[in-house]
Amino acid sequence: MCWSRVGLAMGLVLFLTAASAAELEPQPIYIESDSLKIDEIKGVSVYKGRVVFRQGPDSLKADELVIYAERRQQIKKIIATGKPARFEHQAELAEERSWGEAEKIVYEAQASRIVLKGGAHFQQGENQFTGNLIEYDAEKKLVKAGKSGGGEGRVQIVIHPRKNIDRVAAPK
Repeated sequence: MCWSRVGLAMGLVLFLTAASAAELEPQPIYIESDSLKIDEIKGVSVYKGRVVFRQGPDSLKADELVIYAERRQQIKKIIATGKPARFEHQAELAEERSWGEAEKIVYEAQASRIVLKGGAHFQQGENQFTGNLIEYDAEKKLVKAGKSGGGEGRVQIVIHPRKNIDRVAAPK
């Protein structure tokens, strides 16, 4: 199985907002919502109602988005909730494009970890993960999927074989 390909894609989907993407030039963040509450002392921003978060090729849509930040607007954690909350990474190559959705998406920047809970679905190209809980630890290159909170359900994975573009037709 191509766990490293899936891991790479999920790493790219981590919204590219954390210091882990320090070698990349930071891109501006655009957020739209029906309401906003910013607590600068606590470093917490709460966006409610049809929230749309965009940064570069990445987007996130949710009913509510909570961003925890440190000084200088460095993001520590993002929690998105919705029916479902959904993220997308629009890569140039179709097989690297990815998206995921769940009732709750938690991104922990310092730990390079993303967790999808409740009706979780992740897809990269044609490859898919579905389950109640999907976790990805980018530092450890570790994907875990299963049940959360004793819920029911099984993990489903669909991995398509890589297309061999180097294949040359035999002469007739």
